[in-house]
Amino acid sequence: KPHEGREMAKAAELILEKPGMRSRAVRTIFATQSFCYHWTSPLQDTIAPLLKGYQAGLEIGDNESACYCLFTRSYHLFFTGRALDSIQKELEATIHVMTQ
Repeated sequence: KPHEGREMAKAAELILEKPGMRSRAVRTIFATQSFCYHWTSPLQDTIAPLLKGYQAGLEIGDNESACYCLFTRSYHLFFTGRALDSIQKELEATIHVMTQ
């Protein structure tokens, strides 16, 4: 069943390409990268899309969803073996967003 979830995630990403769907992109990135892709792809592959989701959330003013992406990215960095001091530096650089 994980491959079915991956196909649904791909379908959701295709829907986002339609006009007017930009506001839903951040939550969709969060959901697909957090709950679908890591079952069928290396966890490392979720890191860059989650950063893009974070940046997109900041651009459109959706700080809550941006923080979901940022938190999940940090979590995934931890489980891929990234050094804790590296993760800490990244989080400290973005702490102002998470505390708003």
